[in-house]
Amino acid sequence: MVESSGETRYLAVIGDVRRSRVAPQRAELQKLMERGLEEINREFADELAAGFVITLGDEFQGLLAGPGQALKVLVALEEVLGETPVRYGLGWGTISTELRELALGMDGPCFHRAREAVGESKRADRWVTVSGLGSDDEILNGLLWLVGAVRGRWTSVQRETVEQVRVAQTQREAAAVRGVHESSVSQALKAALHEPVLAAERSVEILLGRYSDLNPDGEAAMEVTK
Repeated sequence: MVESSGETRYLAVIGDVRRSRVAPQRAELQKLMERGLEEINREFADELAAGFVITLGDEFQGLLAGPGQALKVLVALEEVLGETPVRYGLGWGTISTELRELALGMDGPCFHRAREAVGESKRADRWVTVSGLGSDDEILNGLLWLVGAVRGRWTSVQRETVEQVRVAQTQREAAAVRGVHESSVSQALKAALHEPVLAAERSVEILLGRYSDLNPDGEAAMEVTK
């Protein structure tokens, strides 16, 4: 898929809720998704080119102005959606329609790539698949596969502890919030492989960040469309 180097690129994000059709309380799931996406749209308003919106009963999508904050958005989505399992597809590229307030009724290469990527996530049972970043796709998808595999094994306690530490910044503060001893927080983080996951996430952020400030007319922008 060839794109002009002078066109603005975006990162389309498509989320697909796993096993939503057999969820016992689909109406509650729909409300949770609506509230969660509204929260994400407020929190990341400066990062979004078009806000997240439910497109089908079990799918939602949004459009980021750049990929640099993509992982933070995905982690935030995981937190607001709680125990709801979601697969994601990310597509980097141009759009062929006008921007809208919400990512509905829009089209273009970035959405096509995100659609293909979420399909690959379904087939390979992965958390996230990326498409459109050239040779970096393979590196990013390997890292994200590993991060997703670890996250998918977290218990409720491990997940809550990781989320609290991310907000509190220190284990002591997280322990105080949970009303437990600091050693309990430390043990939960160790069992969750928290430090290795953070390291892998940081590597993903560094790679994605390279595409956030690309000059649309520059050589690097041409390279990612090959």
